[in-house]
Amino acid sequence: MVLTILANALPLIGVLLVGWDIYTLLVYYWCETLIVGFWTVVTIALHRDTDTEGRWRPEWRGKGGAAPALTVTLHAGFFMAIHLFLMNSLYGDRWPGHLDSIQVFVATFLVGQNLWPMLGGTFLQRGLIFWGDYRANSVTPATIGLYLRIIVMQVVIIFGSLGVLLAGSGLLGVLLLVAMKTVLDLYWPRLVAYASRVLPSRSAA
Repeated sequence: MVLTILANALPLIGVLLVGWDIYTLLVYYWCETLIVGFWTVVTIALHRDTDTEGRWRPEWRGKGGAAPALTVTLHAGFFMAIHLFLMNSLYGDRWPGHLDSIQVFVATFLVGQNLWPMLGGTFLQRGLIFWGDYRANSVTPATIGLYLRIIVMQVVIIFGSLGVLLAGSGLLGVLLLVAMKTVLDLYWPRLVAYASRVLPSRSAA
């Protein structure tokens, strides 16, 4: 528990003491979620769901995963695009033109801010997790995990914008991001298990 808290607090310490840019930190978390989304979609696309009570359309069982994978890609991708736009509007004043193209974005942050080693490690880590998710009975836990991360970013943007408007600082958003990500890391299995129970019951209702 202590190591998890310290690991999540390190970026905040970097912002407060080392002078890291808040927007760069938010971009890192956004890219991390993008990686999680990529592997989640791959998991759904290649999976053959054997859980007939699963949340993600049992009628697709045995027919491949292209349809649900495309659905999650479009749905989650829409929220991710909106989040990046709002993050840039709130915190990206120091980085004009970085959203002009994918190449500029990569050169600015992944290369220019040296985010690529950490994100590369995350990509490999999620690739290893993929093998467990791929062989699981249902893709529901993996999909819920992706949307939990998206919800965290949504809350951070909403309340972080209040901090910008009221205090002229984006630090509130970063504090919320670190706190909520720490909670996710500490209670991840319980949160996913709870969401897996609640979502099917609500959809059935």
